[in-house]
Amino acid sequence: MRSDLVVVANQQQQIFEKAVTSIEQWPEVFASLCKEAGIGNEHQIVFVLGNQHYQQFQVEKPNVAQEELADAVPWTIKDMVAEPVQELVVDYYQIPVAPMTAEKLNVVCVSKPIIRQLVALAKEQGLKLQGITIESIATANLLEANERCQMLLWQAKGRDLELSVVRQGQICFSRQLRAFSSLGRMQEIEFTQNFFDSLSLELQRSIDYISATLKLPEVSLIQLAIPSRFCDEIAVQLQHNLGPKVNLLSLDAIGESEHYYRLPVLGGLDAGVLS
Repeated sequence: MRSDLVVVANQQQQIFEKAVTSIEQWPEVFASLCKEAGIGNEHQIVFVLGNQHYQQFQVEKPNVAQEELADAVPWTIKDMVAEPVQELVVDYYQIPVAPMTAEKLNVVCVSKPIIRQLVALAKEQGLKLQGITIESIATANLLEANERCQMLLWQAKGRDLELSVVRQGQICFSRQLRAFSSLGRMQEIEFTQNFFDSLSLELQRSIDYISATLKLPEVSLIQLAIPSRFCDEIAVQLQHNLGPKVNLLSLDAIGESEHYYRLPVLGGLDAGVLS
């Protein structure tokens, strides 16, 4: 669910979408798309929030008993957010850290009115709300869950380039590469050795961090999901500079690279997205 677009996918991976100009249009548009998709009457649903509707922070894990952690986490971000934490829904997930260092949490917060609206949307359509998740977790769910570390380099059209490293279906590391957000818009004539050397250096730094600092298995595969008709050339250029194999992320429901913005809603179809 985004402020400019609502995208709905059914279990057959058929995708239905409609542009909106504000979240006030969500109820009408969501009802229309559910009807098109044949979703209703006690079907289960997972909502995936677009990144403009949540904030994410990395904090040290509070030194409290496990049963007190959920109550303690919101106060770790009270100085990082503009709203009082009482007006936010706050959740978290643990991430790997370097040996002998403090445990870290990725804390996600969403304003309560957004959550209330999503709950109301499900209720109005007679849907069973299985959960609410965020884009970064949903997209990571599309990578094969195994012992290897895999990197996803993903960009929705007009958005920042996002990097996630995933192992066993869990996010180990993520960052935004704002300096390279023009990648999806670039024409082949604009591709320069310096640009790809710089991008490759940033990717290599993340690869080294995973193995040398976090002591995880080396990244063995880089999956690209870039909204560009030159995806093949981008993969070739990066493969020249990097050791891991570089592939284009292939999904039956994504026919063209410009549709990679649909990745989160497809990731939300898998029950593992909430684990």
